[in-house]
Amino acid sequence: MVENDFVSVIVPTKNSEATLDRCLSSIKNQTYKSIEIIVVDNNSVDKSKAIAGKYTKKVYNKGPERSSQRNFGSQEAQGDYLVFIDSDMELMPNVIEECVEVAQSMSVEAVVIPEISVGETFWAKCKALEKRCYMEDETIEAARFF
Repeated sequence: MVENDFVSVIVPTKNSEATLDRCLSSIKNQTYKSIEIIVVDNNSVDKSKAIAGKYTKKVYNKGPERSSQRNFGSQEAQGDYLVFIDSDMELMPNVIEECVEVAQSMSVEAVVIPEISVGETFWAKCKALEKRCYMEDETIEAARFF
């Protein structure tokens, strides 16, 4: 594996203070270190931007919705690879490393990352349970690493 391939991780946010610290910490603690974090916020009224600022200087404000935020983040990205992570996701420590290895060894252009959602509210726990039910179901999971 070539560690000098740069990976841009793009995280769209909107009032995500309840889960964002955990999400960004999981990105910062990856075994693969050649990473930049780009947070694209959509006019949050909570502490999302302040939390993001603890992890990266690349914190932007853009709306009106997640697709626009992801597109904007990809335009700002410097990476050889792009990863799109939701603000309520937590990555296992070696996910980016494994994605780079798969992309390099198999010459693929996209990799599916199993989605593990986090959160303490009732609905966040429902969403996390639902995501676990679909884990490794190729008809439902989507690529997040490009």
